[in-house]
Amino acid sequence: MSQSVAPLERSLSRVDRVHPSARVRHFDQLSESAQEYVIAWASDDAVPNVLPEDLRADDVVVFTDYLQVA
Repeated sequence: MSQSVAPLERSLSRVDRVHPSARVRHFDQLSESAQEYVIAWASDDAVPNVLPEDLRADDVVVFTDYLQVA
């Protein structure tokens, strides 16, 4: 019997400081789906509860602010 595992739900939040061990990625380094996710979040549009595959917890995205994946 196989079990399905629900994907983890993640979100973004603005941060003032970046931990030295954090993976920092500039917006233009993201996949198209991740860029669309960040744009939707920054525009206060509805975003899916599940992150694109190339974003992971504690990543920091440089966009208009530092945004941390939580």
